Amino acid sequence: MTVYAPLIGMLWRTLESYGFDPTQVIPDNTYRPGAEPGIGDRISLEVYERFLTRASALVADPAIGLRAAKQLQPSHLGALGHAWIASYSLRTAIMRTQRFHHMLNERLTVQVSERPGFLQVEYLQPDSSKMRDEQADALLGSLLHMCRLSFGSDLAPAYVFMQRTAPSDSGAWKRFFGTEVQFGEDLDCLALHEQDADKPLTVFSPQLLSVHEDIMSRHLARLEQGSLGNRVRVVMTDQLPSGGLKEGDVAEQLHMTRRTLYNKLRREGTSFRKLLMELRKDLVLTYLRDESYSITEISFMLGYESAGTFSRAFRSWFGASPTEYLRLRKWR
Repeated sequence: MTVYAPLIGMLWRTLESYGFDPTQVIPDNTYRPGAEPGIGDRISLEVYERFLTRASALVADPAIGLRAAKQLQPSHLGALGHAWIASYSLRTAIMRTQRFHHMLNERLTVQVSERPGFLQVEYLQPDSSKMRDEQADALLGSLLHMCRLSFGSDLAPAYVFMQRTAPSDSGAWKRFFGTEVQFGEDLDCLALHEQDADKPLTVFSPQLLSVHEDIMSRHLARLEQGSLGNRVRVVMTDQLPSGGLKEGDVAEQLHMTRRTLYNKLRREGTSFRKLLMELRKDLVLTYLRDESYSITEISFMLGYESAGTFSRAFRSWFGASPTEYLRLRKWR
């Protein structure tokens, strides 16, 4: 498991903001300001977390994760950061984060879901283990910080849930998020009001988006080249239109038994069912952009037996029927 090396720039700026010398934590051969990063520059997750542990011990501030979030710059996220700034809305920026977040951290997954009136963003680890307190603070704080860079500094989330125990003084969390944080919950998530998520942003730039999405797609493809999940998605894409996609058929295409496929996907923190749902969610928005396809045609292209079954699945993903979703132009 690896992380995108330029993320260390956020940790560097955080240590400087406390008045500490970052070289006490970050070795010379890992990161230095001014060194030009390549899109493929990565370090192991173990090394990165070791830096976080050292920094937390050195600073001894329970709110270090919130301080780190304030130091985040779009360039620390590479092409994803620049694509975020050029996005049409916070919703589309967040959906890109869900799709490309493995570029930043191979262990973490971003899950976006619709709630009545809200867009919820949750951070998950494959083993469902609880994140370190400062990590959860930094992740949710960074998400809100990026939203505010595009939307405005007065943006406040609808709600914030964290698994971590409540700090002895939660004042710093309330001031940062602009709302009471609910601690001791069973998930780490942040939700935006729907009207904020869908408000057009003045920074929208289709040309920049095109450039950076191409960069991200190529990099993610290289990163996942050895991933069984990625190979499964390729087979699924070929077999979807035939309908009745089965795990055993995909396993046979990959020259392994169904049980072997199940166990290997489980070790990667995923499953056949989850990959199938993610693939359908990715493809459906592409198909909906093409007005030559009817809802019935799209349902069969995605391997559903009927348009009704497809519409029910679509509503569970996006909180609206395909027709309603098109009318609201949430796919932009």
